[in-house]
Amino acid sequence: MIRRSRSRPLRRGLALAALGLLLFVVLSGCASTAGDEHAGHSDAGHAGHGLPDNIEVTASPDILPSFLDDYTETTRNFYSQVYAHKDLLKELNCYCGCMEYNDPHDSLFRCFIAGVDEDGVHWTDHGGSCGICLMELRDAVRMAGEGKTVDEIRAHIDSTYGGAAAATST
Repeated sequence: MIRRSRSRPLRRGLALAALGLLLFVVLSGCASTAGDEHAGHSDAGHAGHGLPDNIEVTASPDILPSFLDDYTETTRNFYSQVYAHKDLLKELNCYCGCMEYNDPHDSLFRCFIAGVDEDGVHWTDHGGSCGICLMELRDAVRMAGEGKTVDEIRAHIDSTYGGAAAATST
C-alpha cells in the first residue's frame, strides 16, 4: 500500500499560492499604467502610487532596516545582498519607472539604498514594494554568482525588463 503524506497537498497549495502572489507583484510592477488615473500626481518617490519612499538609516549594511519586518523573508534576503553587490547594481538601470521621477533613481542600487554617508546606510523601501526591482535584483545577483560579466548582466536586465517598462509607462 502506498502511503501519501497529508502535508504534500498543503505544501503544493502553498507553493501555488506563493507563485500566484509573486506573479501578481511582478505583473503589477511599480510603473504607473497609461490613462488619466494618475494625471494629478507628481513623479517624485512612489507618487504614481501616492506613496513616498520610506527611508531608514542603519549604522552599517549588516543591519537591515526595521521596515523589512513587514516584508517576506525572501525580500529580507534580497536586501541583505544589495550592499555586497553595490558596484554591479550601480551599473544597472531599473525599469519600474523610478528612473523617470522628478528626483530619479540613477540605478537599481538606488531602489534599495538611497545613499551611504557618515550617518550610515540610508535604506529605502522602494525596492521591497516593487516586483520589477526585486526581480531585477534577483537576476543580477544570480548571474553575478554564475560569473557573468557586468555587460552580460546589463544586457539581460535591459532585454528582459526594458520592454515591460516601456509597455506600462506609455
